[in-house]
Amino acid sequence: LDTIDPYDPTTYGYIELGLILGAHGVKGEVKLRAETDFSSRLTTPGLKHLKAPHRRSPRRIELIEGRWTQRDEYLLKLDGILDRDTADKLRGSVLYAREEDDRPNIDGDEFIVKDLVGLEVYMEDGHMEDMDGKLVGVIKGVVLGEEMSSIMGLGQDLIELALPKGPKEIDEELVLIPFVPQIVPSVDFDNLRIYITPPEGLLDLTYVREKRVKIKGFLPPAKED
Repeated sequence: LDTIDPYDPTTYGYIELGLILGAHGVKGEVKLRAETDFSSRLTTPGLKHLKAPHRRSPRRIELIEGRWTQRDEYLLKLDGILDRDTADKLRGSVLYAREEDDRPNIDGDEFIVKDLVGLEVYMEDGHMEDMDGKLVGVIKGVVLGEEMSSIMGLGQDLIELALPKGPKEIDEELVLIPFVPQIVPSVDFDNLRIYITPPEGLLDLTYVREKRVKIKGFLPPAKED
């Protein structure tokens, strides 16, 4: 089961759109640094949700209009924010959309990350004789190209593929697959699977994700000598 963090709305049904950096101008506009790949989420008027730094949950707010300015920054006009002072009080707030309300328009060769996670991965018939049509693994995540390179267009999206565990394996082995048509020729959402044609040796480049231990609570006070 997915862990719900009451202080992280993305764990209970929200999509993060961006961080408000402060006011812009004197008419209540705010400057926002985007955390979404779909500009329509920030330029199409409609219901959004805003979480202030000192609040646990987002509140409803209407996006009146939005426009891109540069790099990953947008200027937004939000309902009820009419002057610079009010806008500047939103500095540090995070803008969200609800998952059920948010479905951006995408082209036929584009995919939303959360739709790919969990899909089974099979070898394309005719590509590797001993693996034709066999299950290779399951998609555990997607590494976006922009996370791999700060230069626009140089980074390539990668699928994080979890390979089946052997009888004596303790840790899950992962491998990164470039999400390009030459290696991922088919995505079949009807059957919840994708097909791959990896170059020789790619599936041998496995790694194990480092597990981080979270310590909850407080350590007992040290004893005095």
